[in-house]
Amino acid sequence: MTNGSYQNRIDRVVDYIQANLESDLSVGQLSEVACFSEFHFSRIFREQMGEPVYQFIRRLRLEKAAALLLSNTSLPVTDVALMCGFATPSSFAKSFKAHFKMNATEWRQRADTSFGGRAFPFEPNHFSIENNSPVWTFEETGRQVKIEEIPSLKVGYVRYIGQYQGDEEIFTCLYKRLFQWALPRGYVADDTVTLNLYHDNPEITESGKLRVMVAVPIPDSVETSDTVGITTLSGGTYATCRFSLKKDGFVAAWKWMFAVWLKESGYELDNRELFERYLCRKIMNGQSIFEVDICVPVKVK
Repeated sequence: MTNGSYQNRIDRVVDYIQANLESDLSVGQLSEVACFSEFHFSRIFREQMGEPVYQFIRRLRLEKAAALLLSNTSLPVTDVALMCGFATPSSFAKSFKAHFKMNATEWRQRADTSFGGRAFPFEPNHFSIENNSPVWTFEETGRQVKIEEIPSLKVGYVRYIGQYQGDEEIFTCLYKRLFQWALPRGYVADDTVTLNLYHDNPEITESGKLRVMVAVPIPDSVETSDTVGITTLSGGTYATCRFSLKKDGFVAAWKWMFAVWLKESGYELDNRELFERYLCRKIMNGQSIFEVDICVPVKVK
């Protein structure tokens, strides 16, 4: 069996873990998802992901809890613990303090400065209704944030683990691998919108463990592939905003969505995929300019 086949099987497990963090997750259960024996699964997972499976699950649960504490400040800590798969508040409290070197209440006090909050004063804006959905127009920047109902979507993807921010070459290589699979199968057309999906908050997760996926929509009939991962995005209610960005502008754009719009919107972050709809790349004055829609899953507070 090739390393690529191993990686695809582990990708399936990672997708499963991400979707079921609040549930009991056993090595036996996960090895069945990967179609490996328990012994081989544990060894291969560690080789591919750089950490044992239980350590990976625990870290994702803690990082999810840390993000919820910052973005959903009215949510009780006990509820956060249960939503993130911890059996008891005491086990959560012990694990959280060991990982972040502070308790959950102390961590939550960072909420006002998370996502660079103090660096973005709230701008004067105009609120309107378009097609029965709210729209916020920010006058100084000309940005518009819209609420969209995005349908669930099956995608083929390639995942990268490690520091990726501002590294155009990484994304070029990822898309090359993705298109080598998608183009011959007819999954890319003139109007195809590809996606960049982010699973971790760079202000919480260690840079070497950050995960990003580049993805392309595919027909529902596609079940498996030995070349790329296959998954279905949840869809649902999203806040979207279009940006024209240089390669070093993505972090500030995401921070703006959280620190300016989300903070004052009446919505809160929901537990679904965060992603960019990648529209096009232009060259202006010798620099790459990326046209993207930033898409943040939200729910009413």
